[in-house]
Amino acid sequence: MTNKFLIVFLAFLFAGTSIFAQDVKDTEKLKEKDALKGYDEGWTVGTGFGLTLDQAAVWQPRAGAGDNSLKFGGLGNLQATYKAGRFVWDNAGSMQLNFQRLGRNTGNQPFQKSLDELRLNSRPGYAITTDEKWYAALDFGFLSQLLKTYEGNYLKNYQIDNPAVIDTSGMPIITTRDAGLLSQMFSPATITISPGVDWKPNTNFSLFFSPAAARLVTVLNDEIAALPAINAEDGTYLGSLHGNPQTFENGAVTAFDNVAFGLGALAKAKYNNTFLEDRVSFTSELNLYYDYLNSAKADKNVPTVDWLTSTTFNIFKGIGVTLRTGAYYDYTKPVSTGWGESADGAFRYAETKRGIMFTETLALTYSRVLGAKKAK
Repeated sequence: MTNKFLIVFLAFLFAGTSIFAQDVKDTEKLKEKDALKGYDEGWTVGTGFGLTLDQAAVWQPRAGAGDNSLKFGGLGNLQATYKAGRFVWDNAGSMQLNFQRLGRNTGNQPFQKSLDELRLNSRPGYAITTDEKWYAALDFGFLSQLLKTYEGNYLKNYQIDNPAVIDTSGMPIITTRDAGLLSQMFSPATITISPGVDWKPNTNFSLFFSPAAARLVTVLNDEIAALPAINAEDGTYLGSLHGNPQTFENGAVTAFDNVAFGLGALAKAKYNNTFLEDRVSFTSELNLYYDYLNSAKADKNVPTVDWLTSTTFNIFKGIGVTLRTGAYYDYTKPVSTGWGESADGAFRYAETKRGIMFTETLALTYSRVLGAKKAK
């Protein structure tokens, strides 16, 4: 499955080369201006990928000595910029997948998913000033995941024990049920299409703003779209689990929409640089969105915050250690908390509330930059 989506992404990324590749009359003039402060003519492509692995085996452990564990995953990113005269087309994509299993798995529990995220972004722009720092641009963004997720963040369906019922003789009766499906590809997915202005004073910083950004939150699977978010402490209904509109009456969801259409203001700021003679690479991106329409019909209309950072410590010829973090807040998408063992012996989150989601990944990575030569 992963290969299929990677092929689709690469096809999307390079499909426009036949459309936008053309002779540029003022190439020599641009060269004299140092190729737009560092942007090269043609394609400049940067790639990076990394793997994580944590494994431990214990046979007949002493009390308190631990148990078997296996954690593995990977991350990858692809960035490509195409320049032809005043036209600059920025593309970026990233993917993170991590899985884990604790114990010998003698029961029916499959691997758990610890991280699953797919991001795509594309922004063509045309310089509207002579210094080529201001652009009229169209930003496209996509955020979703690759694999299905079941209760407890497990990758496959499994049987969950229901609370025991005591019969007339005083003996417990235990029944089971299928784990519920929580999410999958396009359920949910967030898609934004935003015309706006892009300011690029240099190649290290860019600031994009759109006053009319369209955003679609899709939850195409009806089973997932009907999931409510309930505060475990007081039973308060917090809205849908994934931000799509719902109608909640008499303690149950009576109606729902698969798509929430929003129109609002979008701001994106991105900074990247290298330090210590290119031994340390740092990238930070902050995305802010405010929905004028309150498309999820939440009791409060609060801006969405999405902040990503990536720091790479280069060791030798593209090989390094990368620390990637993410902080995400969306009032319409509650988060899970209260991790622990439930009555059926499975480990899962026990509560739902509004809050910030934070992610962190540390991986051994390899990166490389390909592309056009610097203008002389």
